[in-house]
Amino acid sequence: MEMIRRIPLLLLLAQAAPGGEWTRFRGPNGSGVADDKPLPREIGSGKKFVWKTPVPMGKSSPVVIADRIFLTGHESGKLLTMAFDRKTGRELWRKEAPGNREEKRNKLNDPAAPSAVSDGRSVYVFFAGYGLVSYTGDGQERWRVPLGPFTNFHGMGASPVLAEGKVLMICDQDIGAFLIAVDQNTGKQAWKTERPEMVHSFSTPIVHRTDSGATEVIVPGSYQMVSYDVTGGAELWRVRGLTYQVKSVPVIGGSTLYFNGWAPGGEPSEHMELPAFEEMIRDYDKDHDGKLSKAETPKNWHPGTWDMQDRNKDGLLDKKDWEYYRMRRTSTNSAMAIRLGGKGDVTATHVLWKYRKSLPDVPGVLLYRDVLYLIRNGGILQTLDPATGRLLKQGRLPHALDEYYASPVAGDGKVYLISRNGDVSVVEAGGDWGIAATGEFGEEVFATPAIADGHIWVRTATALYDFGQ
Repeated sequence: MEMIRRIPLLLLLAQAAPGGEWTRFRGPNGSGVADDKPLPREIGSGKKFVWKTPVPMGKSSPVVIADRIFLTGHESGKLLTMAFDRKTGRELWRKEAPGNREEKRNKLNDPAAPSAVSDGRSVYVFFAGYGLVSYTGDGQERWRVPLGPFTNFHGMGASPVLAEGKVLMICDQDIGAFLIAVDQNTGKQAWKTERPEMVHSFSTPIVHRTDSGATEVIVPGSYQMVSYDVTGGAELWRVRGLTYQVKSVPVIGGSTLYFNGWAPGGEPSEHMELPAFEEMIRDYDKDHDGKLSKAETPKNWHPGTWDMQDRNKDGLLDKKDWEYYRMRRTSTNSAMAIRLGGKGDVTATHVLWKYRKSLPDVPGVLLYRDVLYLIRNGGILQTLDPATGRLLKQGRLPHALDEYYASPVAGDGKVYLISRNGDVSVVEAGGDWGIAATGEFGEEVFATPAIADGHIWVRTATALYDFGQ
């Protein structure tokens, strides 16, 4: 009888205490860390998994709430949002976005590259081909906000984030970059902040509660990191000195922000000092139209990709185009540490250190148990001291000498790294890291894994896997 009386209470407790969640790209505030439960030592298509389910094309990452997993994809020209049962992997529903506008993008980009974000009940998605859409957990559309068309040379890549009852979406592009906040419940615009100095960037912001209790959203962009007040979108502070094209995600440890930015041409050996636009017009503008054509520009000063600098695609470079290109040729790749806080331009006072050797392109830095991890193409893994930027160890992952697009994630003393070709390295965490296990999926992996409650979910080109202890 005692057990019978206890059953309803046990059921109630089970319903009220869901497992851990991973509600946005790279999990809790983009950290890439879930350290609450034991995690599997080995993952891969040939390893033991809880379940595996087929998924359509897409490069977004899974987000996980108490009872389901949300994922975006595309199929037959349709932009899709899907929900899967967390325990079984069974697809619960899929919904097509209200439209699909085809836009220019890099061949490595994807119509479903941005990841969803969830508040544990509803889900919010962004497609460059449409804009923002919100669905209930059961798949009923709540609201839609068309955005674009966009003029990002490589296509859009940032994911939405949530803060203070708002959905925040960074839309950096070649012309007309902006950060928008819409009401989480209605989709109504709360504010919109223009970012005219920004161009094509792909980094997802993070949110931070300041010492004063205010909430800021911190957004990497071309040449600078900028903080905005979530309440109204006013700029709080900025740090200059980033590279021109940012892709990775910042992370926060205590009162310090860490970030890695790499772009082609950002190495010191590739720098080139170019004349100011006024000098160029004076010396080379033969038709006196106030712009520079390819024929008028000395060949050794030509951009590697003219169309990338010609933002309005008229075949000519105006002053903004040229000055942006000048900044690009002197911008420097670096991993960096920034002390949070301050007002205005805090570059001179808040940059704690920079590290410029052997940097990742796309993967974000991982801060785990007081060590920074950076993985770059070729399977080169580095660990840094987060306090000083000092190199602790550099080595190659012998099983995975490949390109890397998925960011590293960690938990239970393990760091998980998956290469483009699906080769897995599980590393024992620590400055003097070592290989704990390897595996492979046998197909491409671009999506960053999700971790929660002792499980790790991996999206490959064709499937979503759940691995657990």
